[in-house]
Amino acid sequence: MTNSLNLSINKLLAVASCFFLIFFALQTSAQSSGQQPFVVKGSIKGIKSGKVFMLSEGMNKPINSAVIVNGKFVMKGKINFPQAKVFAIMPGNLCFRAFIEHPVTSVSVDTADAERDAYGNIRIWEIKETGSEMANAYAQYLKETDQAYCISLSKKLKMVTDTAERILIKSKIDSLGTIMPAKQKTWIESHITQNPSAIIGAFLFNEVFSDLSQDPAPGYAQSFADKFSGAAKNSAYYKEIVTKIGNLKNKEVNALAPDFTLLKRDKSKFTLSSTRGKFIMIDFWASWSAPCRAGIPHWKEIYEKYHQKGFDIVSVSDDRYWKDWIPALDKEQMPWMQVIDEFSTESLTVKVISLYGVPSMPYFILLDKEGKVLLASGNEDLMTEKIEEVLQ
Repeated sequence: MTNSLNLSINKLLAVASCFFLIFFALQTSAQSSGQQPFVVKGSIKGIKSGKVFMLSEGMNKPINSAVIVNGKFVMKGKINFPQAKVFAIMPGNLCFRAFIEHPVTSVSVDTADAERDAYGNIRIWEIKETGSEMANAYAQYLKETDQAYCISLSKKLKMVTDTAERILIKSKIDSLGTIMPAKQKTWIESHITQNPSAIIGAFLFNEVFSDLSQDPAPGYAQSFADKFSGAAKNSAYYKEIVTKIGNLKNKEVNALAPDFTLLKRDKSKFTLSSTRGKFIMIDFWASWSAPCRAGIPHWKEIYEKYHQKGFDIVSVSDDRYWKDWIPALDKEQMPWMQVIDEFSTESLTVKVISLYGVPSMPYFILLDKEGKVLLASGNEDLMTEKIEEVLQ
């Protein structure tokens, strides 16, 4: 490998985890026992030579590689069950995800479908894949929940210049956005019920867990987790689901909030339990979240109104990089405690956000003076009402 290629892959790895955090994070490393050989045969349109790297669970290092010759590559290795993996193509800073299974999976990648993100990566959201039952089921899922249609509309939107047609396409995309979550939920529920041992069910349940776990019915997530059997129950996806379900209990009303220690902007440590004796709202936010930023003026008003009555706020940032977090702090000038969450170097988990089962940003957890949960919600109005109720 040339020095320039080494530098490029290091740059790619530094930012790949950001790009895949939301969309492609649900891969898993193979276990040491029960492994079977796999072969990935690939063709890449637009890249004649270079290398393809399979990335680790945390996407911070290559764990396998193959040479691209005349736009084709063959990668061999071992896995213990069918799973999703993230791949990087060099040169070009290209990333894509594929499902790999025993014995052979074939993938066809068209670089013309790539998009450049804010980090300089070029991401390929769609590939053609054969030889993988998981890939087939996933394609069916995308089609039957209108996600494939939404992707096609998004591509079309980029090509259209006529204002009226662009408005029409955007309207269709917005309409799909309102119905797709319910379709996703129904599809996944049905698939798990009919195919409890299929790994794709555990994969999908884990992929959209934040939405599924918000069902108002008590024990909903657990009831579907209990349906898994066989290969699905033995997969790492199932283990992640069990962990997430356990973390949901940490924000139940009257639960003692798990303690944590994180860094402040001056690199000194802050520990949640040091705030005992006050009503505390843990504010989960991020500099990149427009709704979070829009809500800050409101929380400044609440803070000013109730701070002297024993109310305080602890903001936990979901920013991966301090270079994003610090400028946001300087601009927003929030007068309460600010700390930044910790991202695992081996996976894409976030320490405190994962601990509390935070589904989206912004999210708020109100604690009483003993550190017990009074309310956990992403609804600003509900949280404000609860604060006013306990502090009036």
